[in-house]
Amino acid sequence: MSVANDPVDTVLRAPLAGLRAGGIGFVGADVPIELLLASGRAFGHLPWDAARATPFADQWLESSFPGWARSILQQWHEGAFDGLHAVVFSRTDDASQRLYYYVRELQRRGITKGPQALVLDLALVPRASSFEHSAAAVAELSQQLGVDDAALRDGVERADALRLTLKQLQQQRGADGVFFERLARAMLWSDPARWIDSLALPAPAGSGAERRVLLAGSAPPDERLHRTVQDAGGSVVAETHVHALGRLGLPMAQAESTAARHVARQLTAQAVGPRAFMDRAEWIVTRARDAQAAAVILWLTREDEALAWHVPAMRRALQAANLPALVLPAASWRADDGALERIGEFCREVAP
Repeated sequence: MSVANDPVDTVLRAPLAGLRAGGIGFVGADVPIELLLASGRAFGHLPWDAARATPFADQWLESSFPGWARSILQQWHEGAFDGLHAVVFSRTDDASQRLYYYVRELQRRGITKGPQALVLDLALVPRASSFEHSAAAVAELSQQLGVDDAALRDGVERADALRLTLKQLQQQRGADGVFFERLARAMLWSDPARWIDSLALPAPAGSGAERRVLLAGSAPPDERLHRTVQDAGGSVVAETHVHALGRLGLPMAQAESTAARHVARQLTAQAVGPRAFMDRAEWIVTRARDAQAAAVILWLTREDEALAWHVPAMRRALQAANLPALVLPAASWRADDGALERIGEFCREVAP
């Protein structure tokens, strides 16, 4: 497929092209794909650009804000998102929650403009009251976006079909980790249902001798980590971050009385973000084994403080599973701190 006809390249080159005329943006994990599909509008996660300076955002955001949040606020102030109908921020991620409040305050003070900012207030604590709170939050957001129960049920069906497609894509992953990182980002920044059928996958690897690597921890800014692994004779065959290819999980069969309750149940069951209640040590080993990974790279940016608490347990679990691991805590989001060099050395040392 030529670059001109490549849907992934098209999205990554101009991620806002389909959103500016009344689309819906979102920020953070656990914003329901069902509701976005049911809205009938174009949608996508607000994109970031690791190469651009962020002087306006740096005036307002503390050092604990990750680079992607700075990039989004910079673009917001510059008017990049002015044509959007609304932007939904998730409260299951600390950075997206705090960014929501900063945007609202900057708008209130007339310092910046942009679209209406909404928040989805999910509660991930595994108890009945938290689920009811989440179901009410999904119902409220549905109302704000003009989506009724029938439309949301249709969105559930379409989302489940997309989940099965993504599962198949994950199972077909081979040596081209760079391609699949770009694919996952394009699927995040746009509505993949609009172009997934025209996707051409790379040809399978011939030798099968590449070092299969699981990339765990924070979401990278782009394909730079994947490319480093690939250049060192390896391939990232799976990721665990919140924007990974498998971020939507699998369809859930459990019946609920309303579509909003079904969506809330799906969201709480599949959550893997910093506020999710899960055994991360067991999970990282399971993900590595499912991907048949020979090694794990645990790359955590310095702003991912919640995930950092789990590093000792994850390190012990990987060691017990005899999985070689490179642990890079407190890393720079742009990977300009020597991380790429260390990743290359690690991949060359790990036997296929």
